[in-house]
Amino acid sequence: MVGAVIAQLVGKPIPWLIDFTQAGIFLVILSIMVSVEIKDVSRAFRKVKPTAVALFINFVFVPLFAWTLGWLFLRSYPDFWMGAILYALTPCIGWYLIFTDIAKGDVGWGVALLPWDLSLQIMLVPVYMYFLIGKIIPVDTGTILTNVLLFFIGPFVLSYLIQKLVKSRRGAGYLLGDFKKWTSDVKLWGLFLVLVAMFASQGPLGLMGAGEVALLIAFLIGFFAVQFLIAIATGTLLNLGYEDTVTLSFTTMARNSSSDRNRSGCLSWSPLGLSRNNSRTCHRASCAASDKQGVA
Repeated sequence: MVGAVIAQLVGKPIPWLIDFTQAGIFLVILSIMVSVEIKDVSRAFRKVKPTAVALFINFVFVPLFAWTLGWLFLRSYPDFWMGAILYALTPCIGWYLIFTDIAKGDVGWGVALLPWDLSLQIMLVPVYMYFLIGKIIPVDTGTILTNVLLFFIGPFVLSYLIQKLVKSRRGAGYLLGDFKKWTSDVKLWGLFLVLVAMFASQGPLGLMGAGEVALLIAFLIGFFAVQFLIAIATGTLLNLGYEDTVTLSFTTMARNSSSDRNRSGCLSWSPLGLSRNNSRTCHRASCAASDKQGVA
């Protein structure tokens, strides 16, 4: 809300805040990873069944569910339908670690899931784009790898070096005690500033019809409500426990990866019947599906 108000008052986008947002997300993820030990990540790689379930939800169920939900609510607005599919298509890279940590989930497992999420979306996004939207669009692997380097590999390596330094100077007790408490305060305030900067950088919000807004809200509520219930039910059936269920919830609910960013140009044809006819919302849907922040 604060960021949206700033954007309305300024009346135009603030481009330099995008760089601030990226730096802020890097620091927030670093503050999370610095409290995760390497052995926790190694242990998480042995969670075969939970990992398989998370990947099935993310890469099989979610794309089909997003298309179906879009058909229910947005089929009269084909470009919004397309934008909704693009938004929900693949999991994000990095963001869900922030919320997993805040909710006391298994961050080590969250880190271990990232390589799987990255590899599968590079391979599957072109297939999804063709069968669900009707366009053959190459994946911008350069953008994905840049974001992985910035928001995963960079924080992971730097957090390991910080851990080694703090342990050698102050001991493991300090690292897991006072230092971890301090990083918790850093990440909460950092997340607040990142969200404010993210909204403020976009400029004033455009206006849409009440009917269009209601349909988009209905899609989002339906999508996240069902995703949450599926994660909770799956965690209960598999006896995953609280930490793993939290991680499963956020890794399957967090959307808008860099692999499907800026791919919402208007459709000229589609085997699914999406067309640009009667599409007065083309430009707005294109903007809605694009993540101008450049963050995962």
